[in-house]
Amino acid sequence: MTLVLDSSEHILNYGTMDVRPIAQTVRFSDLSRDSKKVAAAADQGPVMITRRDGEPLVLQRQSVYEQNRAGLALASQVIAAAVGEGAEAFAERLGQYFPWMSFLPSDGRQQCASELAEVARACASVSVFEPLEVAVSAWQSTAEAYASGHGPDREYDWLDEPTAVERP
Repeated sequence: MTLVLDSSEHILNYGTMDVRPIAQTVRFSDLSRDSKKVAAAADQGPVMITRRDGEPLVLQRQSVYEQNRAGLALASQVIAAAVGEGAEAFAERLGQYFPWMSFLPSDGRQQCASELAEVARACASVSVFEPLEVAVSAWQSTAEAYASGHGPDREYDWLDEPTAVERP
């Protein structure tokens, strides 16, 4: 079973949304002698395990690994749309990977594409992809709202004063 922390749980555990760099380095023999201590260190952040006979290993929470994999998958979709061939606009190409974008108004699709590209580049620069997942999820939620018939506030008639209504 894969356990993936949501953003709020990650913030509660780490106090931030970004994934921590290598927190500690230990020898492989330390792992053999005191695996509980090394595992406890891995709960605080990735631990590099050095070996005499091979490349170092990294021990980290599976949730961090899964978040990074999901972030890379999202980033690859944004990049694939950005470098696509043809005269299509970037937002239209991105919509091929995220079909829900068709529910956004035209200016919303442009804004979504621009923001996702900016966030993807920023995430790639620091190797932290959770903010990209959050941005995609927020835009998808916005598209779902439009698909359900909810538009911007200016489309609603707001009452100047509260009006009592009878219970149905």
